Amino acid sequence: MRRERGLGGSIWASETSSRRQSVAGDHRSRSVPPQSPNQPTFDLPKTSTSIAAPLPTKGALGPTQALQRFEQACQRLRWKFIDLEASYQRALVPQPHQFTPDDAERNFKIDFHEFYVWIEQAVVLLLHVFSIEIPRTSFLSDKDRRAGGSSSHAYHHNVLRCLDEVTNPLHEVLGKGDVNHALWKAKELRNRWKDAAEGRETPPLKMYDLRWIVRETLGGLEAAYTKAQQEVALVGGGREEEASWDWMVDDMDWEA
Repeated sequence: MRRERGLGGSIWASETSSRRQSVAGDHRSRSVPPQSPNQPTFDLPKTSTSIAAPLPTKGALGPTQALQRFEQACQRLRWKFIDLEASYQRALVPQPHQFTPDDAERNFKIDFHEFYVWIEQAVVLLLHVFSIEIPRTSFLSDKDRRAGGSSSHAYHHNVLRCLDEVTNPLHEVLGKGDVNHALWKAKELRNRWKDAAEGRETPPLKMYDLRWIVRETLGGLEAAYTKAQQEVALVGGGREEEASWDWMVDDMDWEA
């Protein structure tokens, strides 16, 4: 039997193929947003012009500045989301852009990996708003280690594990239900598709409901933004200063 290649079978290809590829009994199917060719109607926070006084040193990010950076990270997510959709369209019809189907799919996977970096960045900043420290200790199981896991991956894993704690203020909006499932699926793709740049064989796009993953994740971040605003209002802010984007091009102190 001839193996289907490229993006034609992907969940993003068409509404018809999406319905045809749905899996019976998949608990996600009850909450998948209606398929639409238009951009999802989420409204992530816009960047404000105020920030807490002086920039804290590395590892001392305060709630007000963390919220400011979260707003900026969401600006990047909104920008990258538009790029991600355009990347998918190029991957779906690569010939006019002089790419082979394999190269086009590989590039899209790399784009998604980069998109997840900003998802993780946003979650880390939300945790800083609530003064939650992310453990850097590895909690990998023996099974994970046999599968190639290492302590270098512990930090990225623990970012989402923090949300699983019922005492976490963000648990209700990011740590349970469809949003949490989408976050873990996005991380799974980040791990699987990061090797695409090296030309290694990676799972095809059609295995995942990418549209559902992105929309659930961004919707969860929007809900978390409301809780973060409430937290900063409760603890109080600092004096207003011109917002800076320099941290985005500095060494990523949030990354392991």
